[in-house]
Amino acid sequence: MDQASSATPSSSPILVVDGSEMAQSPRRELCQEAQRRGWKLVELGTDDGYPEIDIAAARHRADIVAFAGPESSQCKAAVVASGRELPYAYLPAGRRDLFARELGIDTDDGVRALNAIEDSCEYYVDLAEVNGVTFVNYAALGLDCRPARPVPSAFPSAWAFTSLAVYNVARRQPPPRLHWFPGSGRERCTALFVSNNRRRFESHAVGGRARLDGGVLGIGVLDAKHDAANALDYGQSWRELLLRYFEVDSGGPVRADVDGEVMLLEPPVRFRVLPRALRVRIPLRS
Repeated sequence: MDQASSATPSSSPILVVDGSEMAQSPRRELCQEAQRRGWKLVELGTDDGYPEIDIAAARHRADIVAFAGPESSQCKAAVVASGRELPYAYLPAGRRDLFARELGIDTDDGVRALNAIEDSCEYYVDLAEVNGVTFVNYAALGLDCRPARPVPSAFPSAWAFTSLAVYNVARRQPPPRLHWFPGSGRERCTALFVSNNRRRFESHAVGGRARLDGGVLGIGVLDAKHDAANALDYGQSWRELLLRYFEVDSGGPVRADVDGEVMLLEPPVRFRVLPRALRVRIPLRS
């Protein structure tokens, strides 16, 4: 009996890159090296997002999705990888790539990180969501957040899994009027930081995560007891919570910082953790 033969398209890893950063030398060199190794390059335009990445993953029969670009855009690639149950890798190009640093990836050498994808293990990490928008790191209301260089931990044994990836934070003025619901009550707050997993909360800073698979939201709340513009300067401490689901209400749309991307969210603003939603490639330890 004769058997008909047909060529089956081979699968390929895809590298998603933010087109606005292609002119930067580290990104450009990284992309050139990835293409030399057979990776398919997916360059995102200004208005591109999940659909374009998903279409590219289907077209190239992707067996891994990697991303090189700003943290504010990486969830687009992570969501596609999660939805298609594909491994995800993050290729950094600088020390401010905080998620890469927390995964133990060398942030100073993108090509070395590319090598590590081929000599790696896989690890499931959590994602989180606010009003249907997925995030990898954090969502903040009433705060200005900016990444800072890591600060050595005073308790290395308790927080040994990752480096201290720190965000400097300051209250926005005027503060939003937010309400949350501890137990059966209702309390007012003026700012909150919601992290994918627990973080260390300090004055003017939010620090490192001990793990990325704890299945909880790490929440820091600043209440309304201090109305001064620089309430954190007066020693106000964070009220810390560990929850799987969290909700706040407001009288109107709320400005949010979600992994560095600013957006308006309609109340009620609902947060939830997505346990073990993303399979990531991380370097093997020698």
